[in-house]
Amino acid sequence: MSQDISHAVQTLLDARRTGRQATPPFALKDRAAVYAIQDGVAAATGPVAGWKVGARTPTAEPNPAPLLAGALVPSPARFDGRAMHMIGVEVEISFRIARDIAARAAPVEREEALAAVGDAFVGMEIVDTRLADFKNADPDWLLADNQMNHALVVGDAIGNWRALDWPKLQVRLMVDGKTIADQKGGLGAVDPVRPLAWMIDHAVRHRGGLRAGQAITTGSWTGLLYFPPGSQARGEFVGLGAVEASF
Repeated sequence: MSQDISHAVQTLLDARRTGRQATPPFALKDRAAVYAIQDGVAAATGPVAGWKVGARTPTAEPNPAPLLAGALVPSPARFDGRAMHMIGVEVEISFRIARDIAARAAPVEREEALAAVGDAFVGMEIVDTRLADFKNADPDWLLADNQMNHALVVGDAIGNWRALDWPKLQVRLMVDGKTIADQKGGLGAVDPVRPLAWMIDHAVRHRGGLRAGQAITTGSWTGLLYFPPGSQARGEFVGLGAVEASF
């Protein structure tokens, strides 16, 4: 690990430990540096609980980030909102890995990737950041900081996910009993299975493989919305299940 990468990893670890946000110490030269920082933080905090992946459009290159050890929290979840720098909420479709795939150089084709997936579940990603002035931060630094992941709340299981008509799913977000979003579709990738399969291949070829029990969450259907401490949030895919968190 280079001196710069080690410094970046320690900066983010210190921010997590102290609760004090950090200013990015230098410019990141490429995506390899981003992944090296992610991997360094993950190595220092324990086996990763899974991955988050998102794509802005159905054809865009996805962005991956680890879910660190302890990031998976069962619904209904409770967080100390006063201890967070911000409270971001995203309603998502997430998947659980059912069998290991060892690290290797050969690509994981779509059929093999999906054969490793068990059930899907309604997820709620909770977003916070270790970076000061995050709105003006380099997007690569946001990705290095695990794309601002704080936790993934695990909601109701979705059994027959392969048969779903993804663009027609009705998704709702309610906060303190008020409906914030109620819409069909909304995922940038449209079909979450494409970034799911991409993430499985990426993890196997570049990030040490996959383990049964890990989760992969595939991007927000409701955008990234911010709420104050004391809020109670409920996400729902109509007819499929729900997930809840309070702050």
